[in-house]
Amino acid sequence: MLQILRNKAQSIVIQAMVLIIALVFIFWGVGTKMMTGRDTAITINNEEITFQEFQRKYEQAIAGYKQQFGDAVSDELLKALNVKQQVINQLTQTALLRQGANGMGIMVAPVEIQTAIQKMPQFQQADGFNLNNYKAILAANRLTPHKFEASIGQDLLGEKSITFINNFATIVSNAEIKELYQRDQETVTVNVVKISPDLFNDKITVDPQALATWFEAEKNAYKSEQKIKLKYLAFPYQAQIDKVTINDEQVLAQYEKDKGAYQIPEKRHARHILLKTEENGSTEKQTAQLKKAEEIMSKARAGEDFATLAATYSEDSSKTKGGDLGAFARGSMIKEFDDAVFAMQPGNISDIIKTRFGYHIIKLDKIIPATTQPIEEVRAAIATKLKNEQAKPATFQVANEAYEAIIAAGSLQAYAEKNGTPAVIATDFFGRSAPPATLDHNPKFMDGVFALKQGELSSLTETPSGYFILFAEAIQEPVPPKLDEVKEQATKDYKLSLARAMAKEKAVALLGKVTGGEDFETTMSEEKLQSQKSGPLRKNNPTPDPTLPASLVDQALRLNAKSPFPKEALAEGDTLYILQFRERKTPETASLETGAKKEYTATLLKQKQDQLLSSWLRHQEKSTKIATSKNL
Repeated sequence: MLQILRNKAQSIVIQAMVLIIALVFIFWGVGTKMMTGRDTAITINNEEITFQEFQRKYEQAIAGYKQQFGDAVSDELLKALNVKQQVINQLTQTALLRQGANGMGIMVAPVEIQTAIQKMPQFQQADGFNLNNYKAILAANRLTPHKFEASIGQDLLGEKSITFINNFATIVSNAEIKELYQRDQETVTVNVVKISPDLFNDKITVDPQALATWFEAEKNAYKSEQKIKLKYLAFPYQAQIDKVTINDEQVLAQYEKDKGAYQIPEKRHARHILLKTEENGSTEKQTAQLKKAEEIMSKARAGEDFATLAATYSEDSSKTKGGDLGAFARGSMIKEFDDAVFAMQPGNISDIIKTRFGYHIIKLDKIIPATTQPIEEVRAAIATKLKNEQAKPATFQVANEAYEAIIAAGSLQAYAEKNGTPAVIATDFFGRSAPPATLDHNPKFMDGVFALKQGELSSLTETPSGYFILFAEAIQEPVPPKLDEVKEQATKDYKLSLARAMAKEKAVALLGKVTGGEDFETTMSEEKLQSQKSGPLRKNNPTPDPTLPASLVDQALRLNAKSPFPKEALAEGDTLYILQFRERKTPETASLETGAKKEYTATLLKQKQDQLLSSWLRHQEKSTKIATSKNL
């Protein structure tokens, strides 16, 4: 119905239709029930999940994807990700964990809820948990302490259930650790031959008739983009922001509400000396570096100037600053380094700390205590935030009134002639790649613009900068060009397609020869192709081998003496690769260091616990009555 209204907005009968629909909504309550959040969206056994709770989780999931992908999140991507089903699964599994906890006799004591809340940073002030701050924040978010504490209790119950289940998977054997270590650290060396389309460029002659035939099949790839001509009204937030006045009392109230956001965590100012080691380096090199680190540490602890020692011995770029790393908060550095620094006192020289970068000696210069930014420093930012918050609903109100007036007037043009403010803006034809500067360039907004049909009025459309009402005055559909218009580019593309085909044909022929028993080096040499020996290829190697793209390493690792060649030539972009297995090296588990062993143990333990939890949830789902509303 809404689409019909937009398409027919130029009709004078639309006003009567809008009135009838409004009366239906008023007297029959259509829409009211949808907004209460009281209807049941999902039922898990006898536990009901409301539409309001589902919507809240759904919006959190969407926000998470937008944070991850930015404005590139489209409706198509969200549909492909099946976010709705993800949220249903999450809510279902959370409910099963709570119900399972009840069945296992697990409970959450009131003191546990109290302790959890008191540790939440948003309720903290300089002297710790602040009850007034707690009540004020809950009130601002329309939550009662009882409701909030019940929610925290439910969360803790689910966490306890997971912990209880995880306790059945607490052992990892040495054999499992060694197997994972060897699988993770084993290396393969291969011979690599690259076959690029560039090798065949001088062998290609363009036949005009063949080019014309090829272009006829491919001409749609050269279409010009669709173009659209708009008339529109713009309602920028900035216009309302300029009208908003914020007083000191409002700023202070917001500051108290958001005080946790203005906390600056404790920082540590430290220096270090690094002696580098490679993860797969020889035992002899590591031993030598460790011995050297012990000698330097002794000098530092004996009173020699640490900055001078760092400038002399450190193999890190910070050596030019006497090893100075500046001030940093917890979590900024690699875990082993971070843990050591935040356990030290000013003036301390650390023990030797091993990380994946090598051996570190650390000196803590000073501790910068946690502070809260004073209101003077954030006053302007708070005022801006409050102005933006007030401007958005005001902008919507103005834009919505204009939209209703357009519908009542029968067309955008009729509205403009009657009102004159705001002025209707007209564009010339433009494509998606070059929209007018006066339009918002947000990708999602542009999707909406180019989804309009000729003569169609858009809905009230929100963008990051404000609201728009758009009317598609005319549309130019994309058309394929004639060959003469794009002949230069088409000829390049045609030659590349021929070169690609020739490269693939050559790769298939050569692979057939070597798998048939012909000598690899001789075969490649006869074709004047260079064979390169790769370095040791390893899964997830942070330093890629220059002879082989990282995307092909996994396929190289599958090769062995019995199957020395891949079944087909491997491709990365336009280049084809033929590989020949040379050797595989499996590391000795004796070189597995204590720190690495802990990491592998933790990885395996997490895998076991995840598998156990997943199995438990699947078992619960089989014996659980789960019903989903048809309105979801």
